Parts: sequence; C-alpha cells; structure tokens
Amino acid sequence: MNKISDALNRLCELALVALLSAMTLVVFLEILFRYVFHLPLFWTEEFARYCLVWSSLLGATIAFKRGEHIAVTFFLDRFPPRSRRVLVLAARVSVAVLLVVILWGGIHLVMVTSRQLSPALRISMAVPYAALPIAAAVMLVHALTHALSFLFAGEHSGT
Repeated sequence: MNKISDALNRLCELALVALLSAMTLVVFLEILFRYVFHLPLFWTEEFARYCLVWSSLLGATIAFKRGEHIAVTFFLDRFPPRSRRVLVLAARVSVAVLLVVILWGGIHLVMVTSRQLSPALRISMAVPYAALPIAAAVMLVHALTHALSFLFAGEHSGT
C-alpha cells in the first residue's frame, strides 16, 4: 500500500508542477496580450481558475501525504500514550470516513455537471469538478496507508 501511496503522490507532484507552470504561462500571456498588444484573450482567466482549483486540491493531497496539514495537538499531548494512540487512530478513521463522503459527493457532482459546458473554454464542467473526487480518492489512499502504518508499525506522526 505504501508503494501505491508513493506513486500517487509522485504523480500528483508532477501534475502540480505542470499545472502551476501552465497557469503561470497563461497568466503571463494574458498580461502580454492585454497590455502590450491590446488584444485580451477571452479564455485565459477561466483556464487559470481551473488550474488553480486543480493545483490547490492536488497540493492538499501532497501536504496530507507528508503530514504537513494543520494539526492541533494541545489536548492530545495531555493524554497518556495509550489513550493518545487510540485518539490518533480514531482521528485517522474519522478522516477516512469524511474522505469517503467527499469522494461520493464529488462523483455525484461530476456526473451532474458532465453535460454542462464552461463559458469560455467550452469544455465539460466535469473536468474542473473532477478535481474533488480525484483528490479525495488520493487522500483516502494516503489516509489508509497512514492508518495501517500507525496500527502495525506504531508510527506516531501527526493525525
């Protein structure tokens, strides 16, 4: 399971680099065309917005994998180690359940919006909305990997 999680994380990192590069290039082109050539491009703002959505959600999966998400451990640190272990495991299971709900809702959202076209790019709105279930699925794999590592190896990294 660790290998799958690592491979998904690497894929997300590569996609994130590509998305941020594309977004930067498109915004630069829009500035160039608007202010230098006085010929604004109609599609760049929408493209950059969709790249931002995808990069934000893919970035969240990478942060989740690395354990760099926000964690408040003030109360957790006050418990004895055995209780702390149970609470951390309960938190990880809760996160996995939440990710399943987000995945399910995201799939439904993609199906509902699949026939709707975006205003400027004229692509299916399922493309930008697909970021949600994909990110949830990747985070779910990471969450299960973290939980299994925590259970069987006794790792104590983050919640």
